[in-house]
Amino acid sequence: MYSKADQSIKTVAIIGAGKMTKPIADYFLDICGYRIIMADIVPEQAISIINNRPLGKVALWSTDDPESIDSIVREADIVVSMVPKPVHIYVAESCMRNNKSMLTTSYEIPELLDLNKEAQKKGVLILNELGEDPGLDHLGTQWILNEIRQDGGKIISLHSYGCGLPSFEYNRNPMGYKFAWDPLTFFKAAQTTAAYYENGNRIEVPGEKLFEDFQLVEIADLGIFETYPNKDCYKYMRGFNLIKNVTFYRGLLRFPGYCNKMKNFSSLGLFDSEESMSYKGKSYRSLLASLCGSSSDDKLEESVAKYLGIKKNDDFIHTMRWLGFFEEKEIEIDKGSKLEVLLDKMLKKMSYEPYEKDMIILHIEAIAEFPSGKKENRMATMLVEGIPYGDSAMSRAVGLPISIATKLILEGEIKASGAHTPVSLPQLYNPILEELKSFGFSFKYQIQSLS
Repeated sequence: MYSKADQSIKTVAIIGAGKMTKPIADYFLDICGYRIIMADIVPEQAISIINNRPLGKVALWSTDDPESIDSIVREADIVVSMVPKPVHIYVAESCMRNNKSMLTTSYEIPELLDLNKEAQKKGVLILNELGEDPGLDHLGTQWILNEIRQDGGKIISLHSYGCGLPSFEYNRNPMGYKFAWDPLTFFKAAQTTAAYYENGNRIEVPGEKLFEDFQLVEIADLGIFETYPNKDCYKYMRGFNLIKNVTFYRGLLRFPGYCNKMKNFSSLGLFDSEESMSYKGKSYRSLLASLCGSSSDDKLEESVAKYLGIKKNDDFIHTMRWLGFFEEKEIEIDKGSKLEVLLDKMLKKMSYEPYEKDMIILHIEAIAEFPSGKKENRMATMLVEGIPYGDSAMSRAVGLPISIATKLILEGEIKASGAHTPVSLPQLYNPILEELKSFGFSFKYQIQSLS
């Protein structure tokens, strides 16, 4: 319980106690001196994060019990929702009932946008997309576009890239990837339809074709990466004030070779998350044989290669062998979807050890034309690595922007109501980016003359 002396201290409710939430709790407790209420359906993780700090407490809540969330929201001055995207609506409805503002790191969802008018009427702010990507990418884009426009430039093209990857030092598996956040959410996001613009022409990429629409991008001093499109750019066109015939692309970065492997996983049906089946007595090898329509698994490598239209020595075949799908070993989950079988294998091979470092990369390129006729490519690049035996780069990149924004709102420096993202509140970018520098998160700015 809090003492009477604590009653004037600001209180933040953090709903959810997942992998990204520790830097948020640390910021409010150790830097701001706020009280926090950390709520989750399972208390152990929240207890560990608070770690007996006197201004923190743990609460339980359930989507089936509106009063459990209302009692938490009523006690708070503001709410940070760190639950899975479909669950935000339960938190938002409580915020509407109790006239409290709410922030998330997630992409906007229609259910929250539907609350826009009610939030405006009540003077409540629903602020989404304040993590790494989306979030830091929006802030960096606003900054670079503002620099160009202050110099009288016109935007011709805008490319924005983001990623969370193993650091170069720890990129040690054939996928070039490790999981820093919920893998099921990651794979569902990897099947979402995307769209980008080339000279004003809209190009839509269905979710099942996402990994076929990749290209290579070179980032100065960092190397060459694959990129594939990330969500639909259209919703940001107006917020960034981009003209109709512009080129606008938002992409995710991966180490080379990733996209073809993901495409082949999908072609084998391993992305199927709908059908649940029993795997009792079934081996990984026999499952793989059934996926490629092979009546026998004697020459399974050849059958898989033929089914996918690749060579028997393709690196995907080696990756499947590394994961263990050619083994006569019984599948280690009793029941579930094919995606759950894949994720179980991946998590055992592709999770970070405590001593390993991840990294986040954000890279923004804007080509601009100026009244003199000259053209420039203006670039902003951020690379931050995780702390061995400490917080990951991704957890800080997700947690710090939303924490700083929450403080700005509580201290009255940002005033708004309704449903927003950083794109529609450009006054956010400067103070957040400025404070992030003190945590080692800063963009390197370069200008390349094109004429």
